[in-house]
Amino acid sequence: MINRLTFGQFIGKNSFIHSLDARLKLICVIFLSILIFLVHDIKKIIIFSIFTLIIMLASKIDFKSLIKNLRPFYFTSIFILIMYLLFSRSELGMGILAVWRFLMLVLISLAFTFTTRISDIISAIENLAGPLKFFGIKPRNIATMISIAIRFVPSMFIAMEKTREAMISRLADFKKIGHIKLFMVVMLEKMIKSASNLSDAMQSRLYNENTENKRVMKLKANDYLSIAAVAILIMAIY
Repeated sequence: MINRLTFGQFIGKNSFIHSLDARLKLICVIFLSILIFLVHDIKKIIIFSIFTLIIMLASKIDFKSLIKNLRPFYFTSIFILIMYLLFSRSELGMGILAVWRFLMLVLISLAFTFTTRISDIISAIENLAGPLKFFGIKPRNIATMISIAIRFVPSMFIAMEKTREAMISRLADFKKIGHIKLFMVVMLEKMIKSASNLSDAMQSRLYNENTENKRVMKLKANDYLSIAAVAILIMAIY
């Protein structure tokens, strides 16, 4: 199942969300992620959920693919609800709200990575982080780190699944704390090794953090339309 995940991977389609400026999509993701934590009223939750559904439909994300990509997060959602049931049953509503927020964050992130090329994400971050150069911070480094983190998400899931299957074939029991600890140690070792290999690969390809981004990015009609849609959402919630 993990092998078929597309989370964190760009899939080219002719959709409205695909056509938007990467800078605008990144800013909208940040604003919507903040807005999620300001929503408490049930009517506002419904409005936000409908807006998120419209984004998913406008991205032309296949429903089956969406379900597959959400599967790794089911355990976290169930775990949150169980914790509320066991230790704070009177505040179960807060637990449901927490799960809703978590899933909305995942869906918004999924729509962003699904519709935006890594090269566009790097260019967008470099453009937006340009003023940081006055403080001695190099925008290219920030853009590269974020893009690498996005690309590592599907790789991490694949590595987790392979490690889990390998341990099960050796009669591992994940109900035992010792086996869970061993799993975490193996995953940590793999992630450190992958990071080291990536660092060596970047150095061998003469990565230059001082390279300037010369790509020109301009807003189009669809971008202004999406700005208006987000503005309407904010007014509806407030």
